[in-house]
Amino acid sequence: MPQRSSKPSIFSTKILNLLLALALGSLFALPVVAQDALEVDQELLHEVMPAADSFSEKSGEPPVYRAYKTDATAAEPELIGYLFETADLPPEEIGYSAPIDVLVGVDLNGTLTGIKILYYRESYKSIRGDFLATERFPNQFETKNVADGFRVGRDVDGVSRATISSWAVARGIRNAARRVARVYLTDSDYVANTNADARALRLLEAQTWEDMIANGLVSNLDVTLGDMTTLKLSFAFMGHDGLGELLVGVNDYSRADREASNRVMNGNMILVGVDGDASMPFRQERLAVMQGEEIFPIERRRFVYVGSADEGKIAKQVRFAGAMVLDDRIDISRAFKILYDTGEPIASFEDLAQVDYQVPPLPLALVQGTELPAEFLADIDEEYDDEEDSGSFASLINNAPWAEVAALLLLLALVMTSFLRKSASLRWVTVTYTLVYLGFIDGTFLSVSHITNAIKLGPSLFLNDLPLLLIVVFTLVTTLFWGRVFCSSLCPFGALQDFLTRFVPHKLQKQLPQALHDKAIYIKYGILLLLIAMALAYSELSVFQYFEPFGTIFYQSQSILLWGILLAFLAASSVVSRFYCRYACPLGAALGVVSLISPWRIARVQQCQVCSVCEHACPTRAIRGPDIDFKECVRCDVCESKLISKAGVCRHSVEEVLARHKTWQPVTVS
Repeated sequence: MPQRSSKPSIFSTKILNLLLALALGSLFALPVVAQDALEVDQELLHEVMPAADSFSEKSGEPPVYRAYKTDATAAEPELIGYLFETADLPPEEIGYSAPIDVLVGVDLNGTLTGIKILYYRESYKSIRGDFLATERFPNQFETKNVADGFRVGRDVDGVSRATISSWAVARGIRNAARRVARVYLTDSDYVANTNADARALRLLEAQTWEDMIANGLVSNLDVTLGDMTTLKLSFAFMGHDGLGELLVGVNDYSRADREASNRVMNGNMILVGVDGDASMPFRQERLAVMQGEEIFPIERRRFVYVGSADEGKIAKQVRFAGAMVLDDRIDISRAFKILYDTGEPIASFEDLAQVDYQVPPLPLALVQGTELPAEFLADIDEEYDDEEDSGSFASLINNAPWAEVAALLLLLALVMTSFLRKSASLRWVTVTYTLVYLGFIDGTFLSVSHITNAIKLGPSLFLNDLPLLLIVVFTLVTTLFWGRVFCSSLCPFGALQDFLTRFVPHKLQKQLPQALHDKAIYIKYGILLLLIAMALAYSELSVFQYFEPFGTIFYQSQSILLWGILLAFLAASSVVSRFYCRYACPLGAALGVVSLISPWRIARVQQCQVCSVCEHACPTRAIRGPDIDFKECVRCDVCESKLISKAGVCRHSVEEVLARHKTWQPVTVS
C-alpha cells in the first residue's frame, strides 16, 4: 500500500502563503498616527476655560486662542486669557513613547484654568486604563500658576507606574505655559522676574567659550596618563535650564535633565566635556568633588550622557559631553575641587588630577537670586530641584505594589519549577497563570517597546517599576543561561498560541514549505532592526503596536486596524503552531540573538540522527534532525519533557531504533 505523502498539497500551500502574506503584510500598511487626535473646537475650548463666552481662531507666535467674556456694560468682549496647544511650542517633552499634546488654558494672571489631553501615542503599558483621560491627574493643574513648581511627586501627583508619562505632561505644560506668559502676559509678576533672568542669560550668551574660560564658568583639567597621553576635561556649571540650553543646546539639555531627574532628587548639574588623545577611556567613576575635607564620589546614577557636543557653546570644543549631578550637600556658593582619579584601584583617589572651581557670580545669580527680588530666588530654588528619585533603590522598594510583586514571584517560581522539572502538566498550569494574570489582569509583560525606550531614555525607565524590573532581570538571566524561557512560559501571547494549537484539531494544522519557512523566520529580525533604527534616530513615530498584536487583545484596543492584524495572526497561529513567534515577533528575535551564547542547551543523542519524533513535535520547527536552531527554540521543552526520560537519554533505546532502521550506524552526538 503506497504511503501518503507528507508534503503539503498545492492547495494547502497556497492557503498558508496567503495567511503569511495577510499576517505579515498587514504590518507594513501602517498609518502615520496611532489614533485620531481630539479636534479643538469651541466646546473643547470652553471646557478648558469655562469662564469664557467666546474664542478667537488660533493665531500669533506662539499660536494661541484668545478667550473673551461678554460684559453687558462694555462695548467689546473682555479678554480674559489664552489657550494653547503644547505641540505648537516645541521642543515637546517625550512621554514613554512619543510627545503628548495638551490643550492648556491660562488667565491674565498666569493661572492655569484647565487642561485637556488631545493626543498621545503611548505604549500599551502606559495607556492601560487610559490614565490620561481620568479626571484626577489633569485636575491637579487647575489653579496652578506658571511660576509654581511642576515637579512630579511633590507639586503634582504622578500616576502609579507611569512616571515618565506624568513627568512629560507636567514639564510640557510648564514649559509651554511659561513661553506663552513671556509673550502675552508681559505685565505679570512671572514675566517681571524672568526678565531679570533673561538679562543675565543675554550677558552669558554674548560670551564665547574662551570668554567663559576666562571668567571661570568653564574650567579645564588636563589629565596626563602614564604613557604621556592626555585626557582633556572641561567643566561648567549648568544648574539652570537657560544656562544648560545655552551651553549644550535645547535638545541635549532637555534629554540630560530628564535623565538626571529620573535618577536623583536634588543637586545641580556640572557639564563635563571630554577630549584629548588619551589611550584610556574616560570613566565616570573616577570623578569626585571635594569641598573642605569631604570627598563626594560621582556615583553611576549621578552621571548622565549629554550628547556629541554639536550644539550650544560647547560645539566643536570637545568630542562628547556628559553631566554630573552634585550631591546636594555641596554648597555651590563656595569653592570646591573637581577630582579625577588616575590610580588603581578605581576611586581610591590617591593618585589624582584636580582643578579648583568656583561658580561665577552671574550663573550663581540665576540659581540663588543674587541681586534679584526675593520671590525670584524662591521661584528659582523651587524650579530647579530635581524630580522625585524614581531611580533610587529606596524609592523602588517603598513604592512597590507588593501584592503584584508576590503574584509575580509565584509565577516566576512556577516558570522555573516547570522548566527544570520538565513537567508538561505543570507547564500548562504555568502558561494558564501567565495568560490570565499577566495577559488580562495585570499587564506587566515585556514588549519590544521596552527595548526601544531603553535606547531612547536609558535603563532608568525600568527602575520605577519593581514588577517590570523583576521580569526584565528574570528574562535576561534565563535567556543568557538557558535560552528563550520567557517565550515558553512567561509570554501571554505565546501562551495563547499554545492553547490554540492544543484545541484546534490536528488535521487542520499545517506547516509552511521548508524553503519558505527558512526564509520567513528572518522577517522578525528585520522588524527588530527597523524598530531599533527608529529608536536610535529618536523617531517620534510609535509603530511597535502594529508588530505586537498581543496589546490589542490584552488592553482592548479601539483600533479596527490593530484588531485586524491580531485576527490575522490568530488565524495563522491556529493553522501553524506559534506562527507569530516563528515569523514576526521582534522581542523573540532579540531574545533569540541573546540565546546564541546560552551555555545550557537541549542535549542531543544518537537516536536523533534518524528519529524525527522531536522534529515533528517542535512547535517552532527549530529541530532539524540531530540539530537545533537554538535562536528559534522557545524552550517549550516538548522534546525533553515527552521524549527524553532524563538529560541526554532518549526514551527510545538504541536497540529499539536499530530494529526500525536496520541500515543505521549510530555515531556519538556531541
